[in-house]
Amino acid sequence: MVHFPNIMILPDKVYSLSIQKAESKRALDRFLFDYTAHGVSFTDPYDKWRTLLGVSKEFWEDYPFYKLGVPLEWLLLRFLHHHLTAKSLDLLSGDNGQVLNSSNYRTLLGREMTEAEGEESLRVLLKSWAEVHPKGVIEFKDIYVSSHFTAQALRQIIETLKSKGHLKDLGQNVYLVEKKMLDAS
Repeated sequence: MVHFPNIMILPDKVYSLSIQKAESKRALDRFLFDYTAHGVSFTDPYDKWRTLLGVSKEFWEDYPFYKLGVPLEWLLLRFLHHHLTAKSLDLLSGDNGQVLNSSNYRTLLGREMTEAEGEESLRVLLKSWAEVHPKGVIEFKDIYVSSHFTAQALRQIIETLKSKGHLKDLGQNVYLVEKKMLDAS
């Protein structure tokens, strides 16, 4: 597990992420893979946080057999995103902190939405990104970990936004938010 996305987008801010392997007592005691996650807001360097982010060894080892179509790192960051938006990061750290495992991953796979709901939700995230990086590119993985869509639904919504000229496909799952999207209501 070494390919973590490095951006987390919320409707009102964007964080730069740093994820590193942590050698923690709880990892040994609870049979976990533990990581230290550190986030810093792009617009406010005082808006930062740090937490432990764990996944059970059992789930990590069995994950390839689930054949879910997204890397485990992405689900782990969706787990982090959930706690960040719920303002419950404090539940992740500590000896008894919550971790990603085989009993709680399903809700992180995403949900289907109507085309209009999905388009509006993605538009909010991408506008938030474009406010801090007007000409910055964004990768599919960064959008995925910051959203609540299934991977398939997200790809469909991205295709819709591309067809409307709101996103430019730069290849290899990298996109540029077009000015046209920023001007759209």
